[in-house]
Amino acid sequence: MKQVAVTGGKISVEEVPPPVPSEGMALVQTAFSLISSGTESAFLSTGGAAGLALKKVLDPVTREKFKHNLASTGIRSTWTLVQNKLFDTQAPGYGCAGIIAETGPGVLHLRQGDRVACSGVGYACHAELNSVPHQLITPVPDGVDLDEAAFVSLGAVACQAVRRAAPSFGEIFIVSGLGLVGQLTVQVLKAAGCQVIGCDPLPFRRQLAESLGADLSCAPEDLAEASWQNSGGFGVDGVLVCAASKDSSAVNEALRACRQKGRVIVAGAVGMHLEREALYLKELDFGLSCSYGPGRYNPLYEEQGLDYPIGHVRWTQGRNMAAFLLMIRDKRVQVRPLIHLQVSVDEAPAAYDAIQHRKEVIAALLEYPAPAQQSAQTPFKRVYVLRASPNKKKELAVSVFGAGAFASGILLPALKGVPGCRLHSLACATGLHAQKWAKRFQADACSTDYKELLKDPALDAVFITTRHHLHKAMALDAIAAGKHVFVEKPLALTTEACEEICDAAQKQGVLLAVGFNRRFAPLSLRAQQLFSGTKQAHLLLYRCNAGALPPDHWALDPLQGGGRILGEAVHFFDYACWFFQDVPRTIQAECAAPAQRGKGIDSVSVSLLFSRGALATVLYTGDGSSLLEKEYIEIHGTESSLTIHDFKQLTPYGIGAGKITARRIDKGHTSLITHFIRAIQGHEALSVSGEDGRLATYIAEETLRQINAFHKDTL
Repeated sequence: MKQVAVTGGKISVEEVPPPVPSEGMALVQTAFSLISSGTESAFLSTGGAAGLALKKVLDPVTREKFKHNLASTGIRSTWTLVQNKLFDTQAPGYGCAGIIAETGPGVLHLRQGDRVACSGVGYACHAELNSVPHQLITPVPDGVDLDEAAFVSLGAVACQAVRRAAPSFGEIFIVSGLGLVGQLTVQVLKAAGCQVIGCDPLPFRRQLAESLGADLSCAPEDLAEASWQNSGGFGVDGVLVCAASKDSSAVNEALRACRQKGRVIVAGAVGMHLEREALYLKELDFGLSCSYGPGRYNPLYEEQGLDYPIGHVRWTQGRNMAAFLLMIRDKRVQVRPLIHLQVSVDEAPAAYDAIQHRKEVIAALLEYPAPAQQSAQTPFKRVYVLRASPNKKKELAVSVFGAGAFASGILLPALKGVPGCRLHSLACATGLHAQKWAKRFQADACSTDYKELLKDPALDAVFITTRHHLHKAMALDAIAAGKHVFVEKPLALTTEACEEICDAAQKQGVLLAVGFNRRFAPLSLRAQQLFSGTKQAHLLLYRCNAGALPPDHWALDPLQGGGRILGEAVHFFDYACWFFQDVPRTIQAECAAPAQRGKGIDSVSVSLLFSRGALATVLYTGDGSSLLEKEYIEIHGTESSLTIHDFKQLTPYGIGAGKITARRIDKGHTSLITHFIRAIQGHEALSVSGEDGRLATYIAEETLRQINAFHKDTL
């Protein structure tokens, strides 16, 4: 399928595999998608994702982290990280209309062939096919054409802004900023029975607003006079600020234009340095409108499909979308006069150029080939062959499922250097990213459907690097297909799931490895050598200063990531078990002040007493300073000790060896990946197994059980 992409601020149209609708989502075959002169144009004017990433890189805090990363991991690793950020590929768009092509599990109210409109950044993209959560899809009523329905996202923005202003029949409102959202807001206010004054510096926008129902219009410098003259000298009842500007003039002009106890609602991206006097003396109500309405930015609503009860929240994101389409049906809102350019998706770069450089173009429609009726007998092609396979029988063919930071920054570069294997394919939920990384690392094929890749008998092994909740199903499917499997930690989110995966691998006779790389780090192997023979270690301290994650990070979601103890601390539990070559006899866990944190369990102390008497303590925290090294290991034996600082420096004490300082941090990723490949080839015995993954998950589960039991009244 064709999809518009933004890379480094440049627009292109790419051929990518279509997505697969997962649970709660539907696949929409796009007829039209909308480009606005506001959000998307502003995004491109900053250089797109590259510009935003560069701005972030130049931030003082980020620069300090950059310096620390440079010192610890080296130039090559740091430069790769920066490049991935600067040249990230984004899928623009947030409003489209088309027909339902497929539905995922749990979608009962939508059927194949239904005419629908969709919203949502990252979902309603400029693509022939989009996988969209059902909460962000609304049926298109009879009497509304699909080109009109493509305005649904910005229409919902206008509806929510008007609802926040709570207008009454006969009130006078100003709409400041007559871009696309402003033009729609004018019409929604008129439909609510208000008198409307449009305000914008561009004459053609003011004329357009008057043609769509505004009672009059003015330039910003004339706003105060227009307000007093048309309100009997009292000032208008309210102002909706739909402008986009870095300064605060639009907001402050709005404050001055309002009557006593009037209201100002900001729906645009403007400066917010408010003049207090106007707010104070007039006792104005001031507020912001959150995009489409309640549900926006709430993953429980947008991604997991949990709706707000209508008795408590009347107008949600989805209900605003539906209401706007009804207004189009009833001719209370016109959108076709706003379409100044309509081109095929192949001409998307020209459309974006017009949006950016032609002031008279405030909306452009991308048109797609007429949606064809799809059936189960004619499935979409979801595997794209990028190059012919070299057909070297001695080469091991591997596939990577997932293209996140670990896969793109560590796994895929490492695989390039492993002899005797080639990248058969790469699977990712979004076709754009699947194609991008497959091309960069010269994969034979890319796909959005890993199950299709598993059907290829030429495929020998898979690396699973997706979000944690997907590990179990993907691993079982790959094992059932007879493929060797490498699963990035954790193996699964429960001990029971780990056992199921291990049993399946044993029955199928395939190798199963887990991504516990730290036991393969050169300094770890050296430490184990130093404590061999008579110098037996019996005490180990592993401190991890993991750093904070944003509260909405997927790793903290119990359904997707399982939390940080299951998601990351398993690394350190495994390390202790590997170093002592033993299984814990007892596990004792405690959490630091969870009630004060209110953000989940991410600061713990876990003591592991092993059957042969060794003791390990894992101290894991998400609260420490980013300037402190992430990982520190201290090991003690008979009259001997050593420390490992962030896998870059090993310092022995009483062992008769000198200090080792590496040129860069090496946590063993490449060695582990090479080991797995060589084990498949029969050159080595696999030394990190699914059973190791099961044990680490068990320790994590027991840790969480103890902490939750002790703090049940405070968590």
